[in-house]
Amino acid sequence: MPDPAPLGTPEEFHLMLVDLANEFAPRRFALCEEYGDRLDGAVFAWGLAFPDSALLRHDGRTSTGHFATAESALRLFTRTGRRLHLIWIDTPTPTTPASVDHGVVVPSNQQ
Repeated sequence: MPDPAPLGTPEEFHLMLVDLANEFAPRRFALCEEYGDRLDGAVFAWGLAFPDSALLRHDGRTSTGHFATAESALRLFTRTGRRLHLIWIDTPTPTTPASVDHGVVVPSNQQ
């Protein structure tokens, strides 16, 4: 049986791979910590959300974690008393003010 023919030109194949990577890319997020009553803030940890899990990296301690979802990572770390907000990087920022529900930032039009 002969080898199958290549899929398109090298350039077309490259573009196909770019589309594939973009379609299945994990969503980036951050857990941001609020200090005081909106006095200051910082990124507590960076994450990648996949359809079936989430990975989290905290650079201060070079630790990583594997969670069921980004929201489950948020719930775990807010138990320590930290005021954390889940910020999705790869989605548009809501244009309406947001409110906080159990540490998760939820656009006010979704409550």
